Amino acid sequence: MKKKIIDLVKSVLGNVEFARRGLKYSSDELIVLCMHSTPADQMNTFDELVDFLLQHFKPLLPTQLEDYHSQKMNDGPYVLFTFDDGLKNNLYVADLLSKRNIKAFFFLVPAFILSMEQKQYYRTNIRQVIDPNFDKHEEDFIAMSANDIQLLLDDGHAIGSHTMTHLLRSTSTDEEVKREVSESKKALQKLVGVEVQSFCSPINTSISVNSIAKKSIAEEYQYHFTTFPGLNGKKKNRQIIFRRNIEVNWPLGKIKFALGRSDLRRWDQSVAQYEDA
Repeated sequence: MKKKIIDLVKSVLGNVEFARRGLKYSSDELIVLCMHSTPADQMNTFDELVDFLLQHFKPLLPTQLEDYHSQKMNDGPYVLFTFDDGLKNNLYVADLLSKRNIKAFFFLVPAFILSMEQKQYYRTNIRQVIDPNFDKHEEDFIAMSANDIQLLLDDGHAIGSHTMTHLLRSTSTDEEVKREVSESKKALQKLVGVEVQSFCSPINTSISVNSIAKKSIAEEYQYHFTTFPGLNGKKKNRQIIFRRNIEVNWPLGKIKFALGRSDLRRWDQSVAQYEDA
């Protein structure tokens, strides 16, 4: 009940803010979306969501990310799609986006991919709480295969590390950090034979990335996609890429709230503490 009330409040606030000022951002702003499960029966909704987003933003391709950070792109604002966890049902959105000539990042968990009991692994280590009315098919609980990932790459999508196990925490030992950050990169590169330059921290960057992990990520990867929402156009920091969490089954008002500005200020302290770590 509490979650329903919070969702309702966010939807109302999102609709009010949108009515007042729309989604007005500067021409060099980049809104990076963070999404997760994308079941097959949600594709009509996702298609409508893409229609809505393209009314306000230009799609940024993964191959354009460096040009964006090098100040070579300022005719936006832009939107970049990213999907965490590497669920097999993400193949539906990959196909739908490709039909629109849009490409996305998919952040993968090698231990999930290599697990012999993927559904159990997913429910134990990645997502303990699910909505059975949303995730209900086998492909909503299992990982993409190496062949699936290769097809994504062949189609122009990009991949990154989402840690080795999805269990990186600020309490992780130095050895655990090495496994989650460095070894995950090696595992993905071995799996599909491409260089991996992007990392996505799990759960909540504030509680999953300590100072040792932060340093290791910067040494190993060109880009760090965080869980912090924010404005990427302000700093264009490759090691703190802000993302807006939305999900395909959210009401449009709640999505507008996530894409707006009214909720950003409460994250300022967390971002400042992370920057100083």
